[in-house]
Amino acid sequence: MNKLVINTQYLENYGDSQNPYMKFKGGSTYVMSNCGKLNANEIATLVARVKPYITTDLLKSNGGSEEYINDVRVVPHKEQVCEDYESITEFHFDMFKSDVNFMKITDNRVDGWMRQEILEQTETWVGVPVNPQTQSGRGSYKSEYLMEDGDIVNGQNGLKEWFGTQEVA
Repeated sequence: MNKLVINTQYLENYGDSQNPYMKFKGGSTYVMSNCGKLNANEIATLVARVKPYITTDLLKSNGGSEEYINDVRVVPHKEQVCEDYESITEFHFDMFKSDVNFMKITDNRVDGWMRQEILEQTETWVGVPVNPQTQSGRGSYKSEYLMEDGDIVNGQNGLKEWFGTQEVA
C-alpha cells in the first residue's frame, strides 16, 4: 500500500502588500493514505483537487502570507514522511460529495507546546476555499483534546471548563 505525500512551504510577510519582505516559517505535511499505485496524471489530479485548500498567495491573504506546494511524492505506507516531532495532516476525498476532509492529531507528549495536562489534540475540518478576511480554509472545524485523566474535551470552551474544574496541585 502507498500514500500520497504533499509538503508545503509557508512564508510570512514582514513588509506590506506593495513591498513584501518574506521570511520562511515552516510548512505542513499532508498525507492521503491507501492511494494504491498512481500514475503521474492521477497524482496531478489529486494535487489539483486539494491545492485550493492547502495553499494561499499574497493576494488571497491580503498581503500577509503565502503557502505553496514544494514537494509531491508517492511513498510506501510505512515510510516516515516527517520528523517525529512534526504532526501530519491526513486528508481524503468524500466519495459522495466534492469535499476534502482533513484530520490532524498533535501529540503534546512529544510536541509539548500546549499545557502539560493536554496529551493530544485532534482537529478535523472540511476544506473550503480560503476566506480572505479570516485566512481560513476550514469549514465544520472541530477540535477535541485528550486530557491526562482520560477525559475527552471539546473545543476551547471545553478546555476552559475542564481547567476551571481541576484542582491546582
